[in-house]
Amino acid sequence: MNIINTRSQENSFGPFAHFHTNASWEAVKNLTHDTFQNKNIQLDIRQLPVEYNFVTETIPQILCEKNPSLCIYVGVHGATETILLESRAFATGYTHADISGRCPPDNCCLDKDGPSELHTNLNLKAVADEVNKSFENRMVELSDDPGRYLCGFTYYTSLKLAKCPSVFIHVPTTDICDSNTTAKVLQLIIPLLVDQARNLKSTQEN
Repeated sequence: MNIINTRSQENSFGPFAHFHTNASWEAVKNLTHDTFQNKNIQLDIRQLPVEYNFVTETIPQILCEKNPSLCIYVGVHGATETILLESRAFATGYTHADISGRCPPDNCCLDKDGPSELHTNLNLKAVADEVNKSFENRMVELSDDPGRYLCGFTYYTSLKLAKCPSVFIHVPTTDICDSNTTAKVLQLIIPLLVDQARNLKSTQEN
């Protein structure tokens, strides 16, 4: 998975299971700071291992040290043909072992007594609708189920702990959509998300 901070934090995942090359990282590493310079967007891009313990220990540290204005997480989805903007994440049900063969305690994220699900406060429909205007076929769709693996686990962690908006983006495998095309779509998505995050911050401060 990848994480992008704007002073954006963008995270992408590394290889796991049968994904020897993770499409999310292949796309995210093609993003360049120059692409966003004229929009005053600074990216902090990281690749995350597909491990629950790493997420539990590292994401809070990153959020504290970097104080991002927006967190964007990007992961691969083996069954989608479009890019998915995920609207929520779940607290429990993480029964699939990570690359270390481990599951989180009680198969839950952070606190088993916490909210059963958390939602992003970003208007993802507006983002999808705007980006799709640039393509003949719909490239971006909405989803409300990021799964019960590291994608959903990381998303819930960020929604729970981050002081800024968070969003998770699922991308297709490279045989469905090549990494350059996925990167181009992300380049359209990111500024729209950043604008929303800035507007939310401005509203909260006024």
